[in-house]
Amino acid sequence: MDQAAAQDLPQDNKLASRRVVRACRKAVLSTLLAEGGAPYGSLVTVALDHDLSPILLLSAMSDHSRNIAGDARVSLLFDGTDGHPNPQTGPRVTVMGRAEKTGDPRLRARFLARHPGAALYADFADFSFWRVVPERVHFVGGFGRAVWLPAPFGIDPTVAAAFAVAPEPAGIVGWDLDGVDVIRGDVSMRISFDRPVESPASAHNAWENLQFQGQK
Repeated sequence: MDQAAAQDLPQDNKLASRRVVRACRKAVLSTLLAEGGAPYGSLVTVALDHDLSPILLLSAMSDHSRNIAGDARVSLLFDGTDGHPNPQTGPRVTVMGRAEKTGDPRLRARFLARHPGAALYADFADFSFWRVVPERVHFVGGFGRAVWLPAPFGIDPTVAAAFAVAPEPAGIVGWDLDGVDVIRGDVSMRISFDRPVESPASAHNAWENLQFQGQK
Protein backbone atom coordinates (compact mmCIF):
# COMPACT_ATOMS: atom_id res chain seq x y z
CA MET A 1 0.00 0.00 0.00
CA ASP A 2 1.12 3.60 -0.37
CA GLN A 3 3.45 4.82 2.36
CA ALA A 4 1.26 7.75 3.39
CA ALA A 5 -1.67 5.45 4.09
CA ALA A 6 0.52 2.95 5.93
CA GLN A 7 2.15 5.50 8.22
CA ASP A 8 -0.64 7.96 8.91
CA LEU A 9 -4.07 6.40 8.74
CA PRO A 10 -7.02 8.69 9.54
CA GLN A 11 -8.93 8.19 12.80
CA ASP A 12 -12.13 7.50 10.88
CA ASN A 13 -12.14 3.69 10.79
CA LYS A 14 -14.28 3.51 7.64
CA LEU A 15 -11.95 5.81 5.72
CA ALA A 16 -8.85 4.11 7.13
CA SER A 17 -10.09 0.67 6.10
CA ARG A 18 -10.89 1.90 2.59
CA ARG A 19 -7.42 3.38 2.22
CA VAL A 20 -5.78 0.11 3.19
CA VAL A 21 -7.92 -1.93 0.79
CA ARG A 22 -7.61 0.44 -2.17
CA ALA A 23 -3.83 0.66 -1.85
CA CYS A 24 -3.37 -3.10 -2.32
CA ARG A 25 -2.97 -4.75 -5.73
CA LYS A 26 -3.08 -8.27 -4.31
CA ALA A 27 -4.84 -10.11 -1.51
CA VAL A 28 -5.24 -13.54 0.05
CA LEU A 29 -8.50 -15.08 -1.16
CA SER A 30 -10.02 -17.55 1.30
CA THR A 31 -12.58 -20.08 0.14
CA LEU A 32 -14.03 -23.34 1.49
CA LEU A 33 -12.66 -26.47 -0.17
CA ALA A 34 -15.25 -28.19 -2.34
CA GLU A 35 -14.15 -31.49 -0.81
CA GLY A 36 -14.42 -31.39 2.96
CA GLY A 37 -15.05 -27.68 3.49
CA ALA A 38 -11.65 -26.86 5.01
CA PRO A 39 -10.50 -23.24 4.68
CA TYR A 40 -8.18 -22.61 1.73
CA GLY A 41 -6.15 -19.45 1.07
CA SER A 42 -4.57 -18.38 -2.22
CA LEU A 43 -2.87 -15.28 -3.57
CA VAL A 44 -4.84 -13.27 -6.15
CA THR A 45 -4.43 -9.95 -7.90
CA VAL A 46 -7.32 -7.60 -7.29
CA ALA A 47 -8.85 -4.33 -8.40
CA LEU A 48 -11.48 -2.35 -6.51
CA ASP A 49 -14.71 -0.93 -7.86
CA HIS A 50 -15.95 2.48 -6.73
CA ASP A 51 -18.11 0.90 -4.03
CA LEU A 52 -15.15 -1.18 -2.71
CA SER A 53 -16.28 -4.38 -4.43
CA PRO A 54 -13.18 -6.49 -5.20
CA ILE A 55 -12.79 -7.49 -8.85
CA LEU A 56 -10.95 -10.74 -9.61
CA LEU A 57 -9.81 -12.62 -12.71
CA LEU A 58 -9.86 -16.36 -11.98
CA SER A 59 -9.20 -19.54 -13.90
CA ALA A 60 -11.93 -22.16 -13.86
CA MET A 61 -9.19 -24.75 -13.34
CA SER A 62 -8.04 -23.22 -10.05
CA ASP A 63 -9.00 -24.64 -6.68
CA HIS A 64 -10.56 -21.39 -5.54
CA SER A 65 -12.90 -21.29 -8.56
CA ARG A 66 -14.05 -24.84 -7.89
CA ASN A 67 -14.57 -23.93 -4.25
CA ILE A 68 -16.64 -20.85 -5.12
CA ALA A 69 -18.85 -22.96 -7.38
CA GLY A 70 -19.84 -24.96 -4.32
CA ASP A 71 -20.03 -22.08 -1.82
CA ALA A 72 -19.88 -18.44 -2.93
CA ARG A 73 -18.87 -17.16 0.52
CA VAL A 74 -15.34 -15.76 0.43
CA SER A 75 -13.03 -13.41 2.27
CA LEU A 76 -10.07 -11.36 1.08
CA LEU A 77 -7.21 -10.28 3.35
CA PHE A 78 -5.59 -6.98 2.32
CA ASP A 79 -2.19 -6.57 3.96
CA GLY A 80 -0.93 -3.05 4.60
CA THR A 81 1.86 -4.02 7.00
CA ASP A 82 4.82 -3.61 4.61
CA GLY A 83 7.52 -1.43 6.17
CA HIS A 84 6.49 -2.15 9.74
CA PRO A 85 9.28 -3.81 11.79
CA ASN A 86 6.51 -5.58 13.71
CA PRO A 87 3.71 -6.47 11.26
CA GLN A 88 1.26 -6.71 14.16
CA THR A 89 1.43 -2.91 14.47
CA GLY A 90 0.46 -2.41 10.82
CA PRO A 91 -2.97 -2.14 9.21
CA ARG A 92 -4.87 -4.94 7.49
CA VAL A 93 -8.44 -5.47 6.38
CA THR A 94 -10.48 -8.62 5.80
CA VAL A 95 -13.34 -8.12 3.34
CA MET A 96 -16.11 -10.71 3.59
CA GLY A 97 -18.83 -11.27 1.00
CA ARG A 98 -20.08 -13.43 -1.85
CA ALA A 99 -18.38 -13.96 -5.18
CA GLU A 100 -20.40 -13.74 -8.39
CA LYS A 101 -19.22 -14.16 -11.98
CA THR A 102 -19.57 -11.00 -14.05
CA GLY A 103 -19.49 -10.12 -17.73
CA ASP A 104 -19.67 -6.38 -17.07
CA PRO A 105 -17.24 -4.73 -19.53
CA ARG A 106 -16.71 -1.83 -17.13
CA LEU A 107 -15.41 -4.14 -14.40
CA ARG A 108 -13.22 -5.94 -16.92
CA ALA A 109 -11.74 -2.63 -18.06
CA ARG A 110 -11.18 -1.48 -14.48
CA PHE A 111 -9.29 -4.67 -13.60
CA LEU A 112 -7.14 -4.63 -16.74
CA ALA A 113 -6.29 -0.96 -16.26
CA ARG A 114 -4.88 -1.81 -12.83
CA HIS A 115 -3.24 -5.05 -14.06
CA PRO A 116 -2.39 -4.53 -17.76
CA GLY A 117 -0.29 -7.70 -17.88
CA ALA A 118 -3.44 -9.77 -17.32
CA ALA A 119 -4.63 -8.84 -20.82
CA LEU A 120 -2.38 -11.64 -22.09
CA TYR A 121 -4.72 -14.29 -20.68
CA ALA A 122 -7.97 -12.50 -19.84
CA ASP A 123 -9.65 -13.85 -23.00
CA PHE A 124 -8.61 -17.46 -22.47
CA ALA A 125 -11.66 -19.70 -22.42
CA ASP A 126 -11.08 -20.86 -18.84
CA PHE A 127 -10.71 -17.36 -17.33
CA SER A 128 -13.62 -15.30 -16.00
CA PHE A 129 -14.06 -12.05 -14.13
CA TRP A 130 -15.65 -12.11 -10.71
CA ARG A 131 -17.05 -9.45 -8.42
CA VAL A 132 -17.14 -9.94 -4.68
CA VAL A 133 -20.21 -8.29 -3.18
CA PRO A 134 -18.84 -7.03 0.14
CA GLU A 135 -21.01 -7.47 3.21
CA ARG A 136 -18.70 -6.42 6.03
CA VAL A 137 -15.04 -5.83 6.78
CA HIS A 138 -12.80 -6.39 9.77
CA PHE A 139 -10.32 -3.54 10.09
CA VAL A 140 -7.22 -3.82 12.26
CA GLY A 141 -5.17 -0.62 12.50
CA GLY A 142 -2.59 -1.94 14.96
CA PHE A 143 -2.63 -2.84 18.61
CA GLY A 144 -5.92 -1.83 20.26
CA ARG A 145 -7.62 -0.79 17.04
CA ALA A 146 -9.88 -3.47 15.59
CA VAL A 147 -13.49 -3.03 14.45
CA TRP A 148 -16.15 -4.72 12.33
CA LEU A 149 -17.78 -2.45 9.77
CA PRO A 150 -20.87 -3.23 7.64
CA ALA A 151 -21.30 -2.25 3.98
CA PRO A 152 -21.29 0.35 2.46
CA PHE A 153 -18.26 1.42 4.60
CA GLY A 154 -19.04 5.12 4.53
CA ILE A 155 -19.53 5.21 0.75
CA ASP A 156 -22.61 6.95 -0.63
CA PRO A 157 -23.99 4.58 -3.32
CA THR A 158 -25.08 7.58 -5.38
CA VAL A 159 -21.53 8.94 -5.43
CA ALA A 160 -20.11 5.53 -6.34
CA ALA A 161 -22.60 5.26 -9.21
CA ALA A 162 -21.63 8.71 -10.49
CA PHE A 163 -17.97 7.69 -10.64
CA ALA A 164 -18.87 4.54 -12.55
CA VAL A 165 -20.18 6.53 -15.52
CA ALA A 166 -17.89 9.58 -15.41
CA PRO A 167 -14.87 9.77 -17.77
CA GLU A 168 -11.57 9.45 -15.91
CA PRO A 169 -8.88 12.14 -16.13
CA ALA A 170 -5.90 11.49 -18.36
CA GLY A 171 -2.85 10.02 -16.67
CA ILE A 172 -4.58 7.66 -14.24
CA VAL A 173 -5.75 4.04 -14.45
CA GLY A 174 -8.58 4.32 -11.93
CA TRP A 175 -10.26 6.70 -9.52
CA ASP A 176 -12.86 6.83 -6.78
CA LEU A 177 -13.98 9.14 -4.01
CA ASP A 178 -10.82 8.37 -1.98
CA GLY A 179 -8.04 8.84 -4.55
CA VAL A 180 -6.48 7.70 -7.82
CA ASP A 181 -4.44 4.77 -9.13
CA VAL A 182 -1.43 5.59 -11.28
CA ILE A 183 1.06 3.44 -13.20
CA ARG A 184 4.43 4.86 -14.22
CA GLY A 185 6.45 2.29 -16.11
CA ASP A 186 6.61 -0.81 -13.93
CA VAL A 187 5.61 1.09 -10.78
CA SER A 188 2.00 1.14 -9.59
CA MET A 189 1.01 3.85 -7.11
CA ARG A 190 -2.04 4.66 -5.06
CA ILE A 191 -2.42 8.37 -4.33
CA SER A 192 -5.02 9.23 -1.68
CA PHE A 193 -6.89 12.51 -1.54
CA ASP A 194 -6.61 14.49 1.68
CA ARG A 195 -10.28 13.71 2.28
CA PRO A 196 -13.04 11.89 0.39
CA VAL A 197 -14.65 13.86 -2.40
CA GLU A 198 -18.36 14.17 -3.11
CA SER A 199 -18.42 13.94 -6.91
CA PRO A 200 -16.30 13.20 -9.99
CA ALA A 201 -15.95 16.95 -10.53
CA SER A 202 -14.48 17.31 -7.05
CA ALA A 203 -12.14 14.41 -7.80
CA HIS A 204 -10.93 16.19 -10.95
CA ASN A 205 -10.11 19.26 -8.86
CA ALA A 206 -8.36 17.20 -6.19
CA TRP A 207 -6.26 15.39 -8.82
CA GLU A 208 -5.30 18.66 -10.50
CA ASN A 209 -4.25 20.08 -7.13
CA LEU A 210 -2.10 17.03 -6.44
CA GLN A 211 -0.38 17.39 -9.82
CA PHE A 212 0.19 21.08 -9.20
CA GLN A 213 1.75 20.38 -5.80
CA GLY A 214 3.97 17.72 -7.34
CA GLN A 215 5.35 20.23 -9.84
CA LYS A 216 6.46 22.67 -7.14
